Formats: sequence, C-alpha cells, structure tokens
Amino acid sequence: MNKVPGLKLEELPECRIDSLCCGGGGGRVWMETQKGERFSDLRMEQAIGVGAEVLVTSCPYCITMFEDSRLTLNVTEKIEVKDITEIVAEVI
Repeated sequence: MNKVPGLKLEELPECRIDSLCCGGGGGRVWMETQKGERFSDLRMEQAIGVGAEVLVTSCPYCITMFEDSRLTLNVTEKIEVKDITEIVAEVI
C-alpha cells in the first residue's frame, strides 16, 4: 500500500501480530450484540480516531461488518469502507 501514489497509510492500534479482528470471521457476524460491544464498531471508531477517510481491508467479512458499523454508528459521511483491490484498481 505504501507504493500507491497519494495514499497515506495509517495503521490502527492492535495491528499485525496483535491484530484485532472485526468479529465476522469467527462467526460473530451472526451473533446479536449491543451497539458498542461489537469489534467492528470498535475498529470503525479507531479508524475515525486516527483520521482515516477510508477503512481498507482484504477480508469480505470485514467489509460486511464495517459497512454495518458505518450505518449503526451513523458515520456514513465520515468514512468509506473499501476492499484493497478497489484501491489498487483506482491507480491502475
């Protein structure tokens, strides 16, 4: 991602070896949880907290979970969710 012109990469807390999942990959996508208790809400809030305009992932579960968090947290005007392939396709 560092090779994409005009892109400033901003890592979220709990990334790489200590990564925090959105919750969807472990089957939590089907669980009912309270607003604010969802990992995807936490990650969305972290992304907004570091000033991200776009939250990029390569996981289809994350895309689903983050799009839902955009709606439930009412932040659709603040941040977009994109697959990494969309970012690459935009610069090709």
